Amino acid sequence: MDFLKLTKSAIFVVFCVVLFGSVEVFAAEETKYIASMSGVECTACKKTIAKAIAKLDGVKTIRIVKKDKKNHQLEIFTDGLHELTKADAVKALEKAKHYKILSWVKG
Repeated sequence: MDFLKLTKSAIFVVFCVVLFGSVEVFAAEETKYIASMSGVECTACKKTIAKAIAKLDGVKTIRIVKKDKKNHQLEIFTDGLHELTKADAVKALEKAKHYKILSWVKG
């Protein structure tokens, strides 16, 4: 009797490992969005932008890099399950209108 219970338990464990292990295969891949921005002046600006963009569904990582004297590059990494648009980002930044998203590319 104990052998039968042990066998059933072992089969159940193997089944769970196979089932849950295969879920990762079907998971969406991380998606990167790149935007060119103006209006970013300082570290506080970067924090404000990051805080607003982070509220969008699926956002995992935000990076803001200075490209030249007036423009910055905003890189947004998402979980791949949620599509982001330029309009989504503009709306997220709506309270801080002096930040302008000049271009938007899904990469």
